[in-house]
Amino acid sequence: MFNKSKTNNVNLSQTNASAVDDEQIESEVDETVSEQQPAVATPTPTSNQRTSMMDMISTTATKPSILSEGFSFRGEIAAKGAIHVEGALNGQIQVDELTIGARGQVEGVVTCSSLHIKGKFSGTATCNELIVTSSASVDGHVVYQTLSVQKGASIKGELLLVK
Repeated sequence: MFNKSKTNNVNLSQTNASAVDDEQIESEVDETVSEQQPAVATPTPTSNQRTSMMDMISTTATKPSILSEGFSFRGEIAAKGAIHVEGALNGQIQVDELTIGARGQVEGVVTCSSLHIKGKFSGTATCNELIVTSSASVDGHVVYQTLSVQKGASIKGELLLVK
């Protein structure tokens, strides 16, 4: 940081001379520091493109929220994205995608884009896509636009197609 080639031999008893020398040293140090500072980098179009690509990837590849086995929740849920239930969920649920796992139980009112039932569902649901697997048990009223039901599923209630 200091320029070692320039030395300052100043007698401390000479106050005027030392003040001038101190000012010269400070100005020389300032010049040396300013020469060593790197130029500020301006963002390039590539770095902006990378940032926007990362934003797109992070928004489209979201991971589901998971209610694990042994976990019980009662209440209201409203969320963007997906929820995977292996525990028990009771209440009003509004999400993009709801998957009820093989050990999961959902009871209540569900509004979603995609409802995938592997476990137990009872209540009322409104969805665009309904998938009911062979291990599923449905008891209630479900309104859907597209339907897939596997052999062995238990359905008690009403499934209503809405175009």
